[in-house]
Amino acid sequence: MMEMGKIAKRIASLRKERGYTGEALAERLQVSPQAVSKWENAKCLPETAILPALAEALDCSIDSLLCPRELFILEAVYTDGQTQVPVTRCLDNLVRDNGLDIYVNATFIGVSMESDRLKLLTVKFQTPEGVGFAYALQNENLVLDRKSTGFAPDRALRIVGAYYGNEKEYSSAMQKMEHYEYFKWDRIPVNHETFPSSTASDDTEYLTLVYLNAEGIHVISCPENDTIYYGDHGTRLLLQDRSKCILEQIKRLSWENGKEGMECPWAGALQASLAYMGEPYTYEQVMGMSGACYRICFTDVWDYSCTDALVAFDYVTPLYSAIGYDFRMVARLEKPERKAERQAIMEDIRQGKPVLAINLRVAAEWGIITGYVDEGNRFLCRTYFDQEIFDALEDSQGQTESREQAKGQLAADGKAQMNVQNHMESQLQADRRMVFEENKGYLFSDHWPFLILHFGEKGERKQQADILKASLDTLIASFGAEACRGYHQGKDAYRAWIAGLSREEDFRLADDRENVMRRLTVNDDMLGTLIDARYAAAAWLRENLSVIPETGRECLAKMSENFQTIADELSAFQHKAGHASGCEITYNIVKAAGVSTPALRKEQIGLLEAALVREEENYRLAELVLKSLR
Repeated sequence: MMEMGKIAKRIASLRKERGYTGEALAERLQVSPQAVSKWENAKCLPETAILPALAEALDCSIDSLLCPRELFILEAVYTDGQTQVPVTRCLDNLVRDNGLDIYVNATFIGVSMESDRLKLLTVKFQTPEGVGFAYALQNENLVLDRKSTGFAPDRALRIVGAYYGNEKEYSSAMQKMEHYEYFKWDRIPVNHETFPSSTASDDTEYLTLVYLNAEGIHVISCPENDTIYYGDHGTRLLLQDRSKCILEQIKRLSWENGKEGMECPWAGALQASLAYMGEPYTYEQVMGMSGACYRICFTDVWDYSCTDALVAFDYVTPLYSAIGYDFRMVARLEKPERKAERQAIMEDIRQGKPVLAINLRVAAEWGIITGYVDEGNRFLCRTYFDQEIFDALEDSQGQTESREQAKGQLAADGKAQMNVQNHMESQLQADRRMVFEENKGYLFSDHWPFLILHFGEKGERKQQADILKASLDTLIASFGAEACRGYHQGKDAYRAWIAGLSREEDFRLADDRENVMRRLTVNDDMLGTLIDARYAAAAWLRENLSVIPETGRECLAKMSENFQTIADELSAFQHKAGHASGCEITYNIVKAAGVSTPALRKEQIGLLEAALVREEENYRLAELVLKSLR
């Protein structure tokens, strides 16, 4: 009975180690899941006829399944850091009397590997002491027994072996690696300065590192004059590929983000970048910590740029200070300066840091540089304009499927048309492969950006009360800010916007259709941006009610209520006006449902005046809240 219990535990342990569910193993063996459950619960043993298939599925020998012992080889790999050959079953068969003592070389293991790199064997094993890891270099002995513990699993990256040289001549580089780890290098250049070369070797030399992480034991080999870097947020060692690097699975950007939307491309791009780097801030938090949720900007020439978060005020510094990052901003580089900046962008990408930039595709909005190909000559990106491309690709796929269904109905004289359709379908499929496979679902950037924002080194995040205080300081500073480069800000922006809407001569369609249309479109964009920002402000302040003393809590709650009211009233107006005219952006032009153009603009002016009153109240309330925080 004791042996049956050990066999049951062995089967269950190996099944989990190989990544099978009970149902998946049963399906592979063509038995019922109940049969697997009975084996693992020591109700019965597998039938003799099923043992070969079971051992094959679990990558072990029949003897190791049925013979009671206390040392098991769970995984063994013979490798040169570039090529890996699984030798698990071979090693497990060599266990004798709960011990393993072997001389590691290719001939003994039965593996042929043609390379001049240092070769070694890594092992994951199990004893009564638990699961451990071990390794041995070629031409060395690997010794394990039932009391061996080896290297313990480690969730953080830990280097346990380092060697410089090649198969013929090598030496330990562990002391050098410990030195570089002390200085927290994020990449290790492999050359004769960082790892002095042997005088006996004229051939290519390699840095071979053995390391542990949450996934197990690994070996990486980097030739001289290349670089190893810490990837996946410092959890893996990777070879630096200077020709191509793509940060996978950065989420798509969209103006739609649930009920309130995500109208600020700068904040949206930041939120997506931070989420990729393991910083799960919400869009509203990014808007609140930066102070961009309080912004309003207007230019008398009715330019689309007034909706850009950073066009007139610095919301970057408070945001990065709050989350504990340094930053570097680069603006309008001349062509001779681009080479160095291109290298800086590539370096950030290799370190797992997305890069924010304006004017990557279609129009001058913020997006994310997500990778590069062709040695950095082409950038990949996420922008707010990508969704239409994805929608078109999905629509084309649907059209392709519809044409497939219709093929059987085409007459003989329709063959030429069918050939054209086939060609179109092939081209569409090629496009899809380019977008979703080769470039990990990203599009190529069309332009060199004229404003670039880099994440710097990360330090300590501020305390929440300090973050709120800085946010309210930004509210006060931006609401009372003077015009900057022709852009009105804060209360002056409200007044200038109201004055602009009041100029009847600027909205006579018959006199100047093109400019009237421009003003109306900008007006609609500004409404959407203001609504989004004030919804974010209301949510951000509600989130921080518990942060401040009771003396300031009522004031903060009133501020949140005011921002919510501003957003609700303007949102209702925008929806009503667009619905009434049957158009989202031309409600100031047409007469619809008995409402004239001047009447609509007059109603909007009234709403903006009411909003300004609430904004001025919030300015005073913010000062009171700040006093309670001091």
